[in-house]
Amino acid sequence: MIDVVAVLRPEDVVVDFLSVLDPARGREVHLLVADRGTYLKLPVGVPLAGRLAPLAELLGTSAEGAKPFSPGAAADAIALETGDVEATVWTHNPADSRERRGRWGLELADLVRRAPVLHAVGDARWFQWVTDVDEQLSPALIDAKLDFVNTHGTDLLGLDEGDENALLTGKVHSVERFFGSTPDERARLFALMGSMGDNAALVEDPWEFASSPYELERLDATVAWVRSHLDPVAGRVIEVGACEGALTRRLLAEGYSVDATEPNQAFYGRLREVQGDVRVHPHSYEDLATTRRLTGSAYLLVEVLYYAQDLALLDRFPTDRLFVAMEPVELAKQSWPSSWSVMEQVELAGPRFEPVVGGRADLRKRGSSGVLLRRR
Repeated sequence: MIDVVAVLRPEDVVVDFLSVLDPARGREVHLLVADRGTYLKLPVGVPLAGRLAPLAELLGTSAEGAKPFSPGAAADAIALETGDVEATVWTHNPADSRERRGRWGLELADLVRRAPVLHAVGDARWFQWVTDVDEQLSPALIDAKLDFVNTHGTDLLGLDEGDENALLTGKVHSVERFFGSTPDERARLFALMGSMGDNAALVEDPWEFASSPYELERLDATVAWVRSHLDPVAGRVIEVGACEGALTRRLLAEGYSVDATEPNQAFYGRLREVQGDVRVHPHSYEDLATTRRLTGSAYLLVEVLYYAQDLALLDRFPTDRLFVAMEPVELAKQSWPSSWSVMEQVELAGPRFEPVVGGRADLRKRGSSGVLLRRR
């Protein structure tokens, strides 16, 4: 039996997979360190200190000049070096908050042949995880891990907290947790960490609008709130950042005519499949306030003002009514332009914990509040 630890950087082996290196497991261990282009084989009889020594040496060298492994080359190397021997591949979490590690875990797992793949939870602090293997490190292993990072990771200990390679308390685990995944599960985990970038559009319905009880409640409450203030006969409504059309479809079902906008090309393509009295545009928030202005009875900015948009641009929207919905804490931080008055603020959905990706993890949905703004 061979354990193959395939990671991006040398310290990752120690920080997230030290239990796999434990000689007490009685297994041969292979180490693939992608950014160093290195593949190492550690026989069964090598003690822990001997297994950590080459990692310390790698960490003391620069990746500059190395020919790094791509996920495809890594999968080929693993297949070649393990041959017909039964093996398990251990790698990063597709939902690791460090995007490069998350992408590595996603792509490598998709390409590994024959061997099962287990992901370390790693730095995925936004979730609580349902895992398949939990390893409580012995005091001796904890001491070895701390000694390694204190001795060989001093530069990483001194990095700013915003640096993805910084060694912080929450990243140096005394319990190492692992889980398996299906292709769909890992794609969805990676997409969940993608915010509104291209990564989020990797799968359809990344936020589970079609199945999440919380999201269903929030969307239904949002439409009911709009309906309580705006009759569909008043004219077209402009939905900014419509994503794949979960809210759009509900508005159409209530009799509204909708101009739905979505700048993400993948989401835009899916939004165009929505049927009914809807016109779909690839416009951004900034486009709508400058070169692509659309006149409507109201603008809907539902769960979109999280990305430092310039609120002064609201003055340029050709409407006298804005429906804005956000997490309550974020909504309270907004300072609306003086040309707009707050007519109403309502709770649309309260916060709650909810499982995601088929129950692989759960997280706290932060709630949604709405504010109706009228032009003075």
